[in-house]
Amino acid sequence: MRRIALCALTALFLIGTMPVASADDEIPAATAGKRPFTLGLGGIYKDKPYKGYDDSDKWQAFPLVIYEGDHFFVRGSSLGWKFISNKPWEVAAVGEFWGDGYESSDADILQGMDDRDPSFGLGGYVSWAPEKFGLKLQAATDVTGNSDGTQVKAMAFYRNRFEDWFYQATGGAIWNSDDFIDYYYGVKDKEVDTNIGRTAYEGDSQIFGRVGMTIGYQRPSSKWLLLFGARYDFMGDEVDDSPITSDDKQFMGFVGVGYTFRK
Repeated sequence: MRRIALCALTALFLIGTMPVASADDEIPAATAGKRPFTLGLGGIYKDKPYKGYDDSDKWQAFPLVIYEGDHFFVRGSSLGWKFISNKPWEVAAVGEFWGDGYESSDADILQGMDDRDPSFGLGGYVSWAPEKFGLKLQAATDVTGNSDGTQVKAMAFYRNRFEDWFYQATGGAIWNSDDFIDYYYGVKDKEVDTNIGRTAYEGDSQIFGRVGMTIGYQRPSSKWLLLFGARYDFMGDEVDDSPITSDDKQFMGFVGVGYTFRK
């Protein structure tokens, strides 16, 4: 219990200080299974779809935290408690940091707009994974009062190991509520600026498509873990039609190094 409390406090502190770019990245997804506390640092590249999004804001450092116990877990920007963990089923409550958003200084098209802050969602998931292939359904709602949005994820994944390497490929769909879309991609009446083509816009709910790959390397005799991967989101017309965006696609890539505290 003392180790769980330490992991929880560490994770909450680091999640609370994460840069906006870290988003809802399931960075350590390929490290499924019981695992001791791992702490490290990484770099993430996230090309958000806003027009003229500043290159200097696409790169950010992020804390890497991983722990998989019998019930409690920390997986990068999410943490939770498993109520059922009997193969092939897993049912858990989860909280996850959503790093969507921007500061008005991030791009010329955003000048004069209110900043859009990241959110923290609370919810739960059910996963089914009899062997290497699995399915996962997760739902969470923002509890920070920022976006007040809801996300529902339906994902398929394939996990495997090859000697000291492990990987996970994912693909699926994410439903985002109208509050979520409107907060991050909408334009309020008071934010209209026709001189730069920023008209009023109110977003509606939208389904995103997502594909990604996470790869890790760790020798059994080593305490050092290397993780890297990439993710691509197809965001749809509700994002593309916004006057502050130039695309409906978003790419994210990352690399991280962690130290595993084990005997």
